[in-house]
Amino acid sequence: MSTGNVQVPATPLAEAAAAAEAAGARTSPTATPPPLPAPVTARELPPSPAAAPALDLPMPDTPRSGGSAGGAGSTRGRAAGLLLASRQRDLEAEQVVECDPGFILDGLSLSAQQLGRGSFGVVVSGAYHGLPCAVKVMVADSLDSSALSELLLAPTANHANLVQTYTTRCAELTHGFFDMLEGGGGGFVPDAQPRDPSLPRLLLPITNMQSGDGFGDPGRGVMGVRNPYSILHALLYEVRATVGQRLLVIVQELCAKSTLHNAIRRGTFNRTPQWGMRLARRALLRTAVEVARGLLHLHEAGIVHGDVKPQNVLLASSRDDRRGFMAKVADFGLAHVLPPAANSVRAPGGNGSPAYMAPEAFHGSVSRASDVWSFGVCLLEMLTGVRPFSDVQAVDAEALIAAIREGRVRLVWPVRAEMGEGIIAIGRRCMSPNPEDRPGFREIIEELVNTERIIRAEVLAPAIIQRVTAEIEAEAAAAADAAAGGGAGGPQQQPQPQQRGALSGLSPQQRSQRLAEALERVGIPSSSILPAAAAAAPPSP
Repeated sequence: MSTGNVQVPATPLAEAAAAAEAAGARTSPTATPPPLPAPVTARELPPSPAAAPALDLPMPDTPRSGGSAGGAGSTRGRAAGLLLASRQRDLEAEQVVECDPGFILDGLSLSAQQLGRGSFGVVVSGAYHGLPCAVKVMVADSLDSSALSELLLAPTANHANLVQTYTTRCAELTHGFFDMLEGGGGGFVPDAQPRDPSLPRLLLPITNMQSGDGFGDPGRGVMGVRNPYSILHALLYEVRATVGQRLLVIVQELCAKSTLHNAIRRGTFNRTPQWGMRLARRALLRTAVEVARGLLHLHEAGIVHGDVKPQNVLLASSRDDRRGFMAKVADFGLAHVLPPAANSVRAPGGNGSPAYMAPEAFHGSVSRASDVWSFGVCLLEMLTGVRPFSDVQAVDAEALIAAIREGRVRLVWPVRAEMGEGIIAIGRRCMSPNPEDRPGFREIIEELVNTERIIRAEVLAPAIIQRVTAEIEAEAAAAADAAAGGGAGGPQQQPQPQQRGALSGLSPQQRSQRLAEALERVGIPSSSILPAAAAAAPPSP
């Protein structure tokens, strides 16, 4: 999936990539950008029908105004923000209202069950005024851009394919708050130890809460935790929080079906004994469209996500189709608000996870087009089931990042894949080296939907053609009977099948047109499926 050599001792990349992810590696720009790889020409998808209505998968949920079709880096991308009555303001620390840390968990219950963790914090399950939710607990030295994005930007992102943020809270960690936590949340501090004021204060562990019998706390369920501050104590102790840091609590909807990353690892988008290739491809396309819709909403609001990867796509339970989940884009820690009339911003320290970053992002340019590149890498991983650059040998994560940044290794799409031609075509365009050549998410959604329609049509079209053909023959027979019955006396002769078409008044071209209209009424592009489906349909009697 990737090509190129890294001039370092060879060891398995899986360890290096895992180390990079665990460390939350972020890159910095180099002085001179390396030459970009030559673009790969992609085979275009068949054009979508001019007025094909939606099937069980709706068409893009955005207005059609705002300019002609264009790439993610085109003027059309900048004009998209004009569709909204208001734009997201620039994020400033003065906009954050801090609360008393003693009340930061008001209305919240926490569970010891961890749903995820990273370099910035821990996510646990919980309840918000009785509503099941996920609670992200983070600590930050200051209200930097990442903290501001989580506190201020996430609550404004409202869309079915974005993880909803119910509320965000922020407080400064103080000695008094640490005293309360070390007292079990009740304000009492047993066995208080003298502290050296010259050293950062870390939380002490609660040693009197272990029964020693291997069963632990019987109230580890969400509703059974009477004092959520005992859970918060354990989390802050785990991340080595210190007095003076900011505590961030982000309350979000609970996505109980894990992440897109884990779905890929489970083989959700591969052929299985219970899940044939057709369904696997439809599941891939349906999921990709949901991710694209979430990102399109951000882009039209003037927001660049900045860290699109399978780990940042959560899966919520859904009964809409056989997948059993709906994809939702999460984690706005590296998001940027685009200035009015701008299509990119500068991020001097680099932006994103290296394996998914666009070439220009390594040099500080973050834009809608860089999100499109990252989406293309996700699409490639969903199709192949292989993590990007996992076949590259590197001595450590730093060597791998340097090789990616310098263009010594690059991702390569497969030449062909079963029922994957349309996916490969749009994926290659998303990963065009020139940002101006990458499509916008509105175009991406349209082509992905059309690709799934074509796959679905291969099952539906023969039956539809057989039904319409039977209707035409029945009409021809009725017309023939009416014509034969108009004569006076004598036995009536049944017309031959070839005569019925003439009696019904339909030429071969009209018959084909009627078949095409029947297909397109259910969203099937007849131009790409009619000849093959007609050949597969059984002949009418």
